[in-house]
Amino acid sequence: MPPNVRYCSEEEIQFLPPYFKNTGDTPEPVLCRTEGRWPEWLSGTFVRTAGGFWSVPLSEDGSKPDAQLQHFFDGLNVLHKFEFVGGKVTYQSRSTADGVIQKAKKSGFLHTLIFGLNPNTALRDAQDPCWARLGSQASIRAAAFTSIILTRELIVGTDFNALQILDMKTLEPKRIFTYAAIDPELAGYGICAHPPKDRKRGHIYNYLISDEGVMYIFAMDYASNPAKLVWKTALPCKPCYIHSLAISSDYAIFVRNPVHMDTSDVSKPVSQMLTLETGESTIFYVLDKNTGSIVATYKAAHFFFFHSVNAYDYVDEKSGLKTIHVDLSAYSGDYCSFLDYNFSNLLDPACPFALPRLVRYVWGVLDGGGPAPGSLVPLGKLGNGVDIPCPAFTSGIVKTDWQTGKFLAWRPENGESAPCEPVFVGRPGATDEDDGIVLTIVINRTGTHSTLIALDGKTMREIARAVMPQVLGFGPHGSFIEEPGLYDGMKLY
Repeated sequence: MPPNVRYCSEEEIQFLPPYFKNTGDTPEPVLCRTEGRWPEWLSGTFVRTAGGFWSVPLSEDGSKPDAQLQHFFDGLNVLHKFEFVGGKVTYQSRSTADGVIQKAKKSGFLHTLIFGLNPNTALRDAQDPCWARLGSQASIRAAAFTSIILTRELIVGTDFNALQILDMKTLEPKRIFTYAAIDPELAGYGICAHPPKDRKRGHIYNYLISDEGVMYIFAMDYASNPAKLVWKTALPCKPCYIHSLAISSDYAIFVRNPVHMDTSDVSKPVSQMLTLETGESTIFYVLDKNTGSIVATYKAAHFFFFHSVNAYDYVDEKSGLKTIHVDLSAYSGDYCSFLDYNFSNLLDPACPFALPRLVRYVWGVLDGGGPAPGSLVPLGKLGNGVDIPCPAFTSGIVKTDWQTGKFLAWRPENGESAPCEPVFVGRPGATDEDDGIVLTIVINRTGTHSTLIALDGKTMREIARAVMPQVLGFGPHGSFIEEPGLYDGMKLY
């Protein structure tokens, strides 16, 4: 059955869980009430992006209906920050789209570029000409596409050549710029939301597509002041859409996704422009991180993906040959899953929801099946031929070991649900790869607030929590920014 793609009214939106509704923000730092014992060694900042505003007023006096965003990727962003010092946790958050919201109130139209259907209620049955012209680009404020990529200042990026600088202390938005502001050679479009960072070299790696249609990979020195381009390499392949790259200790790995954007009809939303190239091989390009030269190319069976997970170099003790292991969350099938994330599809129990496959060692979220926090009725999806409620979108955190095949799962208790993407923070001086803590955030049973959870990386048991004063809107991405010196002498990438 194809995904359900249609405009959802305000009456229907009320049946979504609270993390798909307006959450507001907490601009001033708040000391969190904690339980358990937060590690004394944990020193740094945990930052998450999330959708904070899904309904946007189109008038100052409420005389017009709100614009209602329609896709999981499109919530206007609220940035959340947790600071860890001496076992204490401080929280604050801030909307990064105040200017967009104020303009919408004055103009009566939400003028932000988004991924899903036109959110302007009055125009849901007919595309506005201006909206059609803007429809082929994604917004920097799309919650699911944003990620924190640099550490000198707080910089948020997305699947589009635009970056937003925020004040590290207050989270106040400062300005928006493109990579071309760093170096004119970095003009173009594309850009993945997850440019991998090599802490040892002080480099990040990303891609862009030039106005002439040439796809490039580049390395940028973010540790220098000012940041500068290290190398830029053209790839011998057609342009495509890609959400993340991968790096090992010696190589940058670009996986050519068999997905491109069909702009023949720009009145379509971006999610309907992305087109899967059926039958095409998925190509791996391996580039030397020092020079940018392409050292190897591999073809794999057809699949597409959103996220890379791990990549590392491995030298066989017997043969001495070096191999590169790359872990990806891979999707198979004959259609892209972008349309699955429309709210109309999430609300329809009979419609599909594609899940990726990953079979190696990693921490990740389990799929749905938990309770419905604060929602009026449970959502449902078909799973294994049985209609099961999965309103929470995610129901737990799992750690899998590809060498043994064993896994450990953690599920929240007392009706809490929807744990977000786990972020592992290694203990300084650790020698085991799972020696540290795993950070995630859950929402309480009634949908009134969220809680930061710390799990033991080895046992997957909860060791501490910090209660937030608000709900964390659903958004999968975040980064831990360690304090200088935390990992001195350790091998980090």
